[in-house]
Amino acid sequence: MTYFLDTTVIIDLLRKKIPAVDFITLHMDDAFITSCICEMEIASGIYREEESKIEKRRREVKDLFNSFYQVLPFNSEQAYIAGQIKAGLAKKGELIDDLDILIGAAVLYQQSVLVTSNIRHFTRIKNLQIHKL
Repeated sequence: MTYFLDTTVIIDLLRKKIPAVDFITLHMDDAFITSCICEMEIASGIYREEESKIEKRRREVKDLFNSFYQVLPFNSEQAYIAGQIKAGLAKKGELIDDLDILIGAAVLYQQSVLVTSNIRHFTRIKNLQIHKL
């Protein structure tokens, strides 16, 4: 199985929260992937830290991302999937954050299961497989 880790789960892993760590431990034979979109969200948090903590946090994050099977780049096919998602949600008056749409598109493109602790927005994306932590 291929599990796509959302930003919320990556943050939980960095904070060593038990549900996230236990999930990884229980699924060691599976592939864990994420997107450069999630990496950007994490980087945004790093650069809000005190200057003296930034380099240490960058190394911790880099080590974690290097442990994943793959960190997906965002490509044109994902952009069209995201456009379709956004248009569909807009027609229903159910728009969500653009970054969540991009992440959802990456998950659909990769035909993986999204692992997140924040399902509220993602459940609006049609055909998205979700595992809630």
